[in-house]
Amino acid sequence: ADLRVEGRNLERFRYNFYGLNDENLHKSSVVFPRPIKKWTASNVLVEDFVKGAQPISDFLKDSSKEGLEIRKELAGPLLRAFLKMVFVDSWVHCDLHPGNVMVQTKTQENGKVKRFIVFLDTGIATTLSPSDQQNLIDLFRAVLLNDGFLAGKLMIERAKNERCSQVEGSTDAFAHGIEQLVSEFHDRRRDGLTLGAVNIGSLLGRVLNLCRVYNIEIDPAMASTVLSTLVLEGLGRSLHPDLNLIDFAIPFVLGRGKV
Repeated sequence: ADLRVEGRNLERFRYNFYGLNDENLHKSSVVFPRPIKKWTASNVLVEDFVKGAQPISDFLKDSSKEGLEIRKELAGPLLRAFLKMVFVDSWVHCDLHPGNVMVQTKTQENGKVKRFIVFLDTGIATTLSPSDQQNLIDLFRAVLLNDGFLAGKLMIERAKNERCSQVEGSTDAFAHGIEQLVSEFHDRRRDGLTLGAVNIGSLLGRVLNLCRVYNIEIDPAMASTVLSTLVLEGLGRSLHPDLNLIDFAIPFVLGRGKV
């Protein structure tokens, strides 16, 4: 592995979250370590030290009343950061298991404690094509509006390569399949689309399976994003199973979400 790739990925994540002004780092609830360019080569990568950071898995072990409150506090910025990667930046960290997520704790001047999500090991990252990103946006909108049939039709139209439209009845069959999946999730909105009640990763996985059955090509980056969603969703569920996905997703689907 060429560690310069990971260094460049870190720089891109830092630009996406902080822009060109590192002062924005202090306003963000998310931390990406800064690679030290003069100490970066194909076989070595030196990053700045994130003081006061500990593995997020440490917090998963604490089920006390205070521990559960801290876990709820951490779930929000973790999920918002991932939604920003997918829906805003189209540049996604694809190795977000608990070992690559840490928590930095700082005591501010006013005595209040603030915690930050720290992302490590950005060697595996991917960018979504505009069509794949739009397909994900349409799926979330479809859950809100219960219009999976239209989302399915648009997926076929945007596909780089597909043989679905060449087989009589397959286009409608695929669209109806997406409609059925979306309806299941839409109906659950009455009980709340919380991390403990639904599995967005499962929805995306079933969509990919439908694409396979109906010969609609899916970009590998899309598959990687689905796998990342499964991993991160499991972590988020461990932190705060009552967190409502739709409440967090809507601003990002509309392009106005902030971390």
